[in-house]
Amino acid sequence: MKKKLEQIFTKLGFMSKVKAGEKLSAEEWGKVAESYKAEFKTDLYADVAAEAAAVNTAAEKQHQEILAIVAATKKGNDPDDEDDPDDENDPDDEDDPDNKDAKKDEKKDGKKNGKKSGQDKTNDPVSAVRNVAKRLETVEKRNAELEAAFSGFGDSPAADTAPKIKRVIGLSGVTSSTHLFGIEHEAFALSQRWNQVAANPSFALANPLSPSLSQNLEPAFQSAVCKFGASLAERYEFLKKNNLLDAPKLADGFAVDYTDLSQAGLGAQFVIRRQDALIARIIMLQNVFDIFPRRYGIQDRELITNAYFSAVSQAYQTGEIWKGGMDLQPEMGYVDDAMAKILFPPMKEIERMYIGYLNTEGSDPVKWGMIEWQLLNIYTVLVNEANKRRISGIYVAPETGKVGSYLTASTGLVYTLIRYVHENKLLLHSDNAYAGYTNTTMLDAVLAFKDDVIDTLDEDLSLKGFKMHLNYNHQQWWLACCRTKYGHDFDFKGVNSYMNMVPDTDIQIVWVPNMSKLPLMFLQEPGNIQMLEFAPGEMLAVKTQAFMEKVMAWSTWKEGCCAAYVGKLFNSQADLIANNYLYQRIFMNKPVVALAPGATTIDATQGFWFSTGVNTDATAITDIPNAKAGIAYLIECGDITNPSTIANSGKFANITANYAPTAVGDYLMVILNADGTAFLELERCVGGTRIINKTLQPNIPGAR
Repeated sequence: MKKKLEQIFTKLGFMSKVKAGEKLSAEEWGKVAESYKAEFKTDLYADVAAEAAAVNTAAEKQHQEILAIVAATKKGNDPDDEDDPDDENDPDDEDDPDNKDAKKDEKKDGKKNGKKSGQDKTNDPVSAVRNVAKRLETVEKRNAELEAAFSGFGDSPAADTAPKIKRVIGLSGVTSSTHLFGIEHEAFALSQRWNQVAANPSFALANPLSPSLSQNLEPAFQSAVCKFGASLAERYEFLKKNNLLDAPKLADGFAVDYTDLSQAGLGAQFVIRRQDALIARIIMLQNVFDIFPRRYGIQDRELITNAYFSAVSQAYQTGEIWKGGMDLQPEMGYVDDAMAKILFPPMKEIERMYIGYLNTEGSDPVKWGMIEWQLLNIYTVLVNEANKRRISGIYVAPETGKVGSYLTASTGLVYTLIRYVHENKLLLHSDNAYAGYTNTTMLDAVLAFKDDVIDTLDEDLSLKGFKMHLNYNHQQWWLACCRTKYGHDFDFKGVNSYMNMVPDTDIQIVWVPNMSKLPLMFLQEPGNIQMLEFAPGEMLAVKTQAFMEKVMAWSTWKEGCCAAYVGKLFNSQADLIANNYLYQRIFMNKPVVALAPGATTIDATQGFWFSTGVNTDATAITDIPNAKAGIAYLIECGDITNPSTIANSGKFANITANYAPTAVGDYLMVILNADGTAFLELERCVGGTRIINKTLQPNIPGAR
């Protein structure tokens, strides 16, 4: 035991304190016990007790031996001790079989040596007592050492706390007489009609809602939805802050540690567990945040300052010959206000839809309560729309009193990159070889784009760490092209296959969803482009309110997109071109569609970015057939030979003025109005001067 303890004390660095007679704290003793158990697979205190018992047993045995020897001495050498009553208990009694054997051995030894056993020095009573005393001294010394080692136990014992274990809470149980799913929480109380309907759908049929009952019931239902929505948003924020937003773990009760809920009632713990399962359903929907991480805390705008250092080295010479410097340029990240407002039918219609859900989704392993079901369906639509908007949305101030497209609630990736182009920060690779591609030319287009980017890189820069971003909708085109080029039986399994890598390079491919048919490709370093928000889970805090016989539900939040590092800002496109990609950290093709000479209309099914060519005569564009709500169309001047113009009339009657480009690169960006009857102007560039419509795009950098 002593050796074991010395080993543990030495391992933990406590040996010097023990030798000095210092006491260990309760925390230190806890470490000793924990290390002891890990090292020897037994409990320290149990071993100590066993050791103490063994020592005590040994000491008691020695005491008895001493007494027996003393008694024997008196019996054999003290003539006055003939009638000593203790003789009856003499351990050398002949009746003791062990002692008989011992005496036989002694007699044999004595005869062999020609002596009587009583005359043998080894059996001399005085020597025996001394030997026993010596052994007893050793035992007592060992006891003293153990006592010193454990002297701190009585004064500062280790805290008697149970080991921290993961608490597994199931999603639901058997509905009791008082609570839905057996969850003893006010949100699941069967005193509320909606929980009664969830527990037994036939209840609604047997107890139809009267107008007066509905009028009294709806405010309570809306209040419950509001409380649950706010609680859900708080839970989402907690999970985000603690890096627990992992869908599989949230859905699996065995993988999430719920010991932080130990102070909450069991009913509240079950509610949290169900909220985690609901959040898992939401975040398992297709999203873009694995590609473009979210950045929180942006309430309006945020400056991200970039520092550009010029070359500083040169050959030595005397004198003040200075070279190099630093240029600080801020990148602006901003968010727009988005919202969801939903008008629900009366309570009896909500009940009917919910009962229909139970009938059609009978295989659903999670039977959601009516409140959870309502919020889950709202969130599913919200998340799907938000993920599409994060890629191809563009903010447009709403027309008063009119419903707007979900795509115009905030600006996403595509139009943010276009803004960088218009701000003279991002120089595009605009070769026609990869401006667009087909199902048979995609691979060649990507390879040509990659080669051109490498050719234009600054000598101090490589594409190591950059990733190629391609349209997920064109993934099958990519595979077909690879099979054609590299073999019909090409294997696309594994992270290093051509499904995920640009052939013959170490450039990883990222397949970006929600890009429609856009032949966009760009290279960036992971984490550069970010999605901006104000607070985690803000969109999930749905509020509700009764309005006459109907129900209103709404939530508000903030969204945006920004790159931390694009390139240097230049005063003109000419200066940007002359810079020739120096300091640039995002490389992108120009997915532009060339218009036929003399075209007066633009087919929106072909794309959203169009370039006019050489016209033989004066040409005016009058319409964009097949235009879709929420998509901004960019009409760019590709040549100043009879450049195409747009008059402030007809479908373009709402633009700010006639559009007549005077330089290559001039453009007009428009979007359909809420009614879909005319186009609104978002911004234009004439003679190289960019003008933003501040009424429709008030938050965009350059508008304020």
